[in-house]
Amino acid sequence: MKPRIHSGYLVIADITGFTSFLAETELDHAQVILQQILDRLIGTLTPTLTLAEVEGDAVFVYGLEGKVTRGELIAEVVESAYGEFRGQQRTMVRNATCPCRACRQIGELDMKFVIHFGEFILQEIAGKTGPVGSSVNVVHRLLKNSVTDDTGWNGYALYSADALQRMGLPADGMHASSEVYEHLGPVRTLSMDLQQRYDDLCDRTRVFLEADDAHAEIVREFDAPRPVVWDWLNDTDKRTAWMPRSRWIADVRPSGRTGPHASNHCATFNAIEYVLDWRPFDYYTIRLTSSGIDVLATVTLQALGDRTVVRWLMKVEAPMPRFMLTALAGMLARRRIRLEAGFDEMARLMAESQRSAAR
Repeated sequence: MKPRIHSGYLVIADITGFTSFLAETELDHAQVILQQILDRLIGTLTPTLTLAEVEGDAVFVYGLEGKVTRGELIAEVVESAYGEFRGQQRTMVRNATCPCRACRQIGELDMKFVIHFGEFILQEIAGKTGPVGSSVNVVHRLLKNSVTDDTGWNGYALYSADALQRMGLPADGMHASSEVYEHLGPVRTLSMDLQQRYDDLCDRTRVFLEADDAHAEIVREFDAPRPVVWDWLNDTDKRTAWMPRSRWIADVRPSGRTGPHASNHCATFNAIEYVLDWRPFDYYTIRLTSSGIDVLATVTLQALGDRTVVRWLMKVEAPMPRFMLTALAGMLARRRIRLEAGFDEMARLMAESQRSAAR
């Protein structure tokens, strides 16, 4: 039987500086540090992407095109993984009491990501299924690149032009280059400084509705990890599928990405949704305007093993007594937006999608 050809994203996350770190430090402690970082990295990248292999100090994952329907999700997963790494690194440095060189030099490590899009076949070797083909060669060759020499960045995401185009994201502000490899020819690339992106996110003003200030709260537990649930909540096509009577359309996207100042439009409700804060995969805050009513909402996602607890907090912004605002918010959530019924449908569609992917 002829092998089936797949299209999809190929991603390698590589711990930079680890080779010298390993050579200059105590092997046993260095190996423990590596394992902790890799475990967290795999947990962040999957199951949005599928683990192909752990390659020493790197993780190779892939995402089939039909599974990753919103290209922006790839960038969110990569940036979230880098944020998780930085947070874990700070904690390890703060808690390190061992005087060995390995524990003292944790802060010198960094992480780079290489992302490519192309065709490949899935082949089982030694009990493991993974992608093989020319595109797989390209993404591995891209690990050796000129980004650090050209920019001084140690933590970065390098996208092939094919990957960025497929994701539908603009190259504004990214470092453009062309890498040349024997037998492959030139590969155009666009790179982003992940350290700067992480710093910008940390410095961004938080907009967060606390439970004490909310007028309504809907809580639901889903049998899926946070990145999957996040995508179902924010992909406009997916939200149209699960939210009753809605038809959501992506509207404004500053710099081509969802984030503060982005907006969506629901044609059936004549509603405009403005994004005020955006922290994949922790929470987002929006202002929803419809028929003269303004609603502030913060949606949080809490990991519970492989499951996710979604908490949808709403506040009606109007000069009315609190008891009236509470009644109005409850009516909007349950009777107009019909969140509880929508979440039921979302859970059903997610389960159906997971069954289809498993076939």
